Amino acid sequence: MLMSTEQKTYPSQFEKVKAITDQLEAGIQALFDRDKFKRYLKTLSKFHDSALNNTILIAMQIPDATLVAGYTAWQKQFGRQVQKGENGIRILAPTPYKKRMEVEKTNPVTGEILTNPDETSVKETKEVLMPAFKVVSVFDVSQTEGKPLPSIGVNELTGDVKQYDLFFEALKQSCPVPI
Repeated sequence: MLMSTEQKTYPSQFEKVKAITDQLEAGIQALFDRDKFKRYLKTLSKFHDSALNNTILIAMQIPDATLVAGYTAWQKQFGRQVQKGENGIRILAPTPYKKRMEVEKTNPVTGEILTNPDETSVKETKEVLMPAFKVVSVFDVSQTEGKPLPSIGVNELTGDVKQYDLFFEALKQSCPVPI
């Protein structure tokens, strides 16, 4: 029996981020298609707290998504389990890191760069927070099963408004824009 000496290689974090940003660029270009733009706006209205890039990535992968969270967040925070066989929605998550760097020292009051007697700038070592991202998977609520999601505790409004016609007419009269 012959054994294969070929080793499987996995993409680096840089390659994963590059692939998803390339996908993001293609998605932005595709947004100019009228129907896709309408679907994107519908998705955007549901994910107003998400970063624009991630909203686009979610809309491209599952246009009908309504609520997304990570695998363990669904389990621990909501008592729900991702259904077997579901593929995650790939988005970018910030993963900043600290790096010690030598930077020019500035006067804390004036902001001017401090100089040595030989006119070179004074240097100091500082920890600088460097921005970075990694690709992570999240899942839409439609991909999960389990406990019902918590509600905000408001019952659906029922009934009608007394004297609605009078109220609406007063609103039309006082509103600065046409209704």
